[in-house]
Amino acid sequence: CVFVETKKTLISIIVPVYNTEKYIERCLDSIIKQDYPNFEVILVNDGSTDESGIIIQKYKEKYKNISYIKQENKGVGAARNAGIKVAKGDYISFVDSDDLIMEDYCSHLLSIIGDADIAVAGREKYIDNVYDKSKTPSQVITVSGMEALKFQMLGKYNTRPAWGKLYKRNIVEDVSFVEDCIFEEVRYSAETFLKAEKVIFANKDLYSYRIRPNSIMTSNEQKRVKELAIALIYVYKILLEDGRYCECKREFEMWLAHTIIQNTQIYCEQVVDTKVFKKYVGELVKLYYKGGI
Repeated sequence: CVFVETKKTLISIIVPVYNTEKYIERCLDSIIKQDYPNFEVILVNDGSTDESGIIIQKYKEKYKNISYIKQENKGVGAARNAGIKVAKGDYISFVDSDDLIMEDYCSHLLSIIGDADIAVAGREKYIDNVYDKSKTPSQVITVSGMEALKFQMLGKYNTRPAWGKLYKRNIVEDVSFVEDCIFEEVRYSAETFLKAEKVIFANKDLYSYRIRPNSIMTSNEQKRVKELAIALIYVYKILLEDGRYCECKREFEMWLAHTIIQNTQIYCEQVVDTKVFKKYVGELVKLYYKGGI
């Protein structure tokens, strides 16, 4: 096992912020209270129109390890990209500004990562502040990058989001988030897993995922149907380009089938335009049966 020299290891925590004045203080408090001392926090204000900017400035003035980037509203992907550009850390992590991390988030992931390229935190989920479920394995799991990608396709553990992971710097240096897209994380996670030789999964809840009402991920079903289809097609194409589709064909087809069923259910609830449904779900059906776009 390869042990990380923790005393000198710097972790960069990137937090994109957009109109989360009600949540950002508890998020930042959870980061500041880390029991691991050597980390920087990069707050990227993505054109917030509420009091988020004022709160960020207050924390920046109080803590020397916080830096602040302002930009016009470009989306969470662009905000994360901006943070990566200025990050100084040996390791990179993303935290959403309405979520929380546990006090030992950094120290625990750093203690288990060893020679792996990505350490994945266990995570708990709350919906409107009501506990829903945990997505955490019962024991520490070490797998190849391809096996981690298969987990992502099957929805296992905390694989699909970009947040809740500790990335070695070289893994993220030439992988960018797609901008202005709500499923940028699906593509990003797939690309980083494909780049990784080894991925380790913590058997402990270290990240608290909070689903709040009226966020774009919960309120715009039509956009979800369209952009998830685009994201899956993107993953399919990069797998073909890398010559690795045959390694995960079964899992990808299961992911396609699940998405088609889920989107059909959304359509039946009459919250998606018929043209959007036919176009984007139709492309997934075509991909499933014919193996091509």
